Amino acid sequence: MKQVSLVNALIVSAAVLLFPRVAAAQQTDRDTSRADITPVADAAQQSNVPLAAQQAQASVERTVKRFRVGAEAGVGLDPELIMFGANGTFAPIFTRSVAFRPGVEFGVGEFTTLFGINLDVLYTLPGGTTRWEPYIGAGPNFALSHRGFSTEGEVEDDDPNRFDFSDTDFEGGMNFIAGVRNRNGMFLEMKATAYGVSNVRLLLGFNF
Repeated sequence: MKQVSLVNALIVSAAVLLFPRVAAAQQTDRDTSRADITPVADAAQQSNVPLAAQQAQASVERTVKRFRVGAEAGVGLDPELIMFGANGTFAPIFTRSVAFRPGVEFGVGEFTTLFGINLDVLYTLPGGTTRWEPYIGAGPNFALSHRGFSTEGEVEDDDPNRFDFSDTDFEGGMNFIAGVRNRNGMFLEMKATAYGVSNVRLLLGFNF
């Protein structure tokens, strides 16, 4: 009887010691199986996208990052306009503080429609913080403007199509810029144009 009891006690002890290890091994096997399945599922999902579409997406992402493509919006003063625009940044030019930023802008007002091309050069000022960098800039501006109101000595334009640039004024001017940008891409800017379609714009934008 004592031998039987001793054998039973040994069997029970071995079962108690081995059970947690077996459970842990089973749990590890389940986790490994899930880890193995997840990449397969991701790969299957990715394979549903055509190769041409994947290549086009990658090309667009590389272009946006390379040229720092950005968008901006704001208001223009005198004449009053709602402004929209896009630009690209090429840097560095000669030094890390200088960048070339060509862009286009479109403005819509109560009486005026404006389309402009800007060739701005920006200079980053020293003394910025870890998050914000002040900058100034200047560059030529080439604008097409259409005014749908009567001015002194002119006949009122009755054409209801405000986006018709067949009767427009083409003028060249000079931009003067002061702004501040965040290292994450956002920027606040005041841009004034002289000698052409004189206008002051307050803009908020983001460079991707």
